[in-house]
Amino acid sequence: MSVVGYHYTTRVGEVFGANSAPPVSLAFGNYGVQLFFLISGFVIFMTLERCPSAGDFVKSRFARLFPAYWASILVSAVFVYSIGADVQKVPLRDVIVDLTMIQEFLGARHLDGVYWTLQVELFFYVQMLFWYMTGHLRSIGWIILGWLLLGVLVVLIEQGGADTSSRLFQLAIVAHLPFFGIGILMYRIHARVGDLRWNAWLIALCVLQVAFTHSDVYIAVAVVCSAIFALSIGGRLRWLTAKPFVFVGGISYSLYLLHQAIGFSVIHWLEEHGMRPTIAALFAAGTSILLATAMTYGVERPSLRWLRARWVRKDSPPAAVAAPD
Repeated sequence: MSVVGYHYTTRVGEVFGANSAPPVSLAFGNYGVQLFFLISGFVIFMTLERCPSAGDFVKSRFARLFPAYWASILVSAVFVYSIGADVQKVPLRDVIVDLTMIQEFLGARHLDGVYWTLQVELFFYVQMLFWYMTGHLRSIGWIILGWLLLGVLVVLIEQGGADTSSRLFQLAIVAHLPFFGIGILMYRIHARVGDLRWNAWLIALCVLQVAFTHSDVYIAVAVVCSAIFALSIGGRLRWLTAKPFVFVGGISYSLYLLHQAIGFSVIHWLEEHGMRPTIAALFAAGTSILLATAMTYGVERPSLRWLRARWVRKDSPPAAVAAPD
């Protein structure tokens, strides 16, 4: 919701001009993405620890991500090309490439600006799957230390004047690895895996690496996100289990996928018809939440259940056939 607030109060003014921005700015919501990366580090490492095989992990991630993502692209395209602003409309070729979830890597534009994080997520999954398949997850602390050293090396290379915008650096997702690393280490502390002091020192090193490789604001982001997780695994955020928060958490993936392009289209259309920015933003938020609810219960969860059930049946051994008397 912080990311939604940022887009509807701050980012919308950057896209359409200051007149489209409500008087209240939630610029801090932009950094909800880093919290998202911490959550992914926590959840993906936990998932791999419990996963019986690499194939199960791939199937689980595909079923979780892609059906809702593809459906969201379709719905977003309907809004963008019917009531959206010209600045939102990307070539049809790019929309098709967007279906891969790695469109930025392939040189295409995003139909919805939030999709860049999904590419980062996908590359993180691939890297974690590699460590899982090679049996190195048990050495994740040393891997995280390698990530941090790599991030410092990239900054030194950039300071030397070298270009780090190549496909290789995109694949490595170096800038985001400290945040994934903090999430992984928070899971290890939560699950009482490894030495507590070693895990804590590595979290501190992740924050220090962010201080060296990122702008100053990201130091505060890393500290705040780490504090949120520390409170969570310490049992201090149980109030988040209240039904309204659980509901929003349940629709959060679909809401993330749908809110920006559709919300901007709704805001643009309403403003063209004389509505004030604040009211237009509230209408956009309501529209996005309704669509996300429909997507969650109409596409995301049914497709997840169907694919998992289908794969379980396919992987199950055939039933024994009784021999004739």
